[in-house]
Amino acid sequence: MHARTAADALARLVRDVRTGRARWTHPQHVRQSTDELARAAEAIATAVGEMTAALALLGQGGPHAQQTNTALHQAAQGATLAAAQLRQARRTMH
Repeated sequence: MHARTAADALARLVRDVRTGRARWTHPQHVRQSTDELARAAEAIATAVGEMTAALALLGQGGPHAQQTNTALHQAAQGATLAAAQLRQARRTMH
């Protein structure tokens, strides 16, 4: 339920920006949004790690278990990298 709400909110943000209903009109808004998106990316990485652990506890074996685990691990790494890049971008903003 929480993941759906977060995904819907981000989809709404993108839609509103693309249609002109929302925009970043001041550098402070961009900085603040960068901070918030870094938090979101970090939370995604953590949530994916928790999902991976939950799958392991559920004993979901079979031929695709390793592929699933690998894909989830890579997704977590990607989200961690995105968070780090967003924080780096934020540090360079004036």
